[in-house]
Amino acid sequence: MHYEPVAGESTGVEAVQVARARGGTRPVKRILAALGLVSLLGLLALACGGGSESGLPTPGPAGETVIRVEMRNNLFSPSLLTVRAGRDYLLELHNKDGEAHNLRIIGIDNEYETDDDLVCDDVAPGETGSLAFRIDQTGVYAFRSDSYPITMVGTLTVWEAPPIATWVPVTPSPTPSPTVEAESPTPSPAAEAESPTPSPAAESESPTATPAGQ
Repeated sequence: MHYEPVAGESTGVEAVQVARARGGTRPVKRILAALGLVSLLGLLALACGGGSESGLPTPGPAGETVIRVEMRNNLFSPSLLTVRAGRDYLLELHNKDGEAHNLRIIGIDNEYETDDDLVCDDVAPGETGSLAFRIDQTGVYAFRSDSYPITMVGTLTVWEAPPIATWVPVTPSPTPSPTVEAESPTPSPAAEAESPTPSPAAESESPTATPAGQ
């Protein structure tokens, strides 16, 4: 039995059938290995991004952390951001909407349109803007676009890592030693023996009355 090669691009199943019809085993293994390599490359492309967009932070050229944010359908994506206090960040704003937008982060006073706001210029459709910032005070800060202040909003949480607990060895308090207790003055048996007591000799030498006429 003989199969003619099919014109155009053939699938993996067709290639295996042709190889089996010709009685070969090595071509089948080579074809399967090639198909597996193509599948592996496809998976790696998906894992590395493959053109997909993500809001995860990445390191910046000046040591700051870059956070990618999109402006699409009059919304921020992502709209919930979390950073650490006292660190430098750079918001990379990609406008994929049909009109210009900006991003304004509220200040410590919790009021918009004041001097402590962090705000970037309007980003035109299809363009990319940026906003560098650093916040030392922990808390939750709202942000918005001035073009849609009600619907195009988000929150920025600034937190500080708790200190790492360290083990400190405990020094035991001094306790009296048995040697010190032994040296405390106590009456000795020798001292007790030296205390004056009447001796039998002294008692025998005491004068006694003798009977008269003896």
